[in-house]
Amino acid sequence: MTRTPIRDASPETFQALLALDTRLKKSLGPVLYDLVKLRASQINGCAYCVDMHATDLERRGIPTRKIHGVGAWEESPFFDETERVALAFAERLTGGVGQVDDELWETAGRQLGEERRADLIVAVGTINTWNMTGITTHLQPEGALV
Repeated sequence: MTRTPIRDASPETFQALLALDTRLKKSLGPVLYDLVKLRASQINGCAYCVDMHATDLERRGIPTRKIHGVGAWEESPFFDETERVALAFAERLTGGVGQVDDELWETAGRQLGEERRADLIVAVGTINTWNMTGITTHLQPEGALV
């Protein structure tokens, strides 16, 4: 059964999400935002989004080893402290609301500042929304064999 993608079923909502994405990319920076989106997409199991964000990181010149390391970022030597905080937020908020403890909150504030920390929260919520739309409407990566 074919399901209508959100971009076709509700173009105005789709455009609003794109505008929010643009704002968050500006605030967090394109690489950090893509790392967050990739990690949340891995957790949620959205093949379309995992492919898209890994490809976006490749296009930005991020080494393949770092992209592959996102799934094991805590043990990987390829991430700086800001990226580690953002990936921790992505994991904790994708795992459930209320999972950010005081220590992570304070660390994120020191690393990112108040505005970027707030934008990080919204960024995780936004990618989770994109993941829901991709999974629910059965989006597949370009060139998929399905």
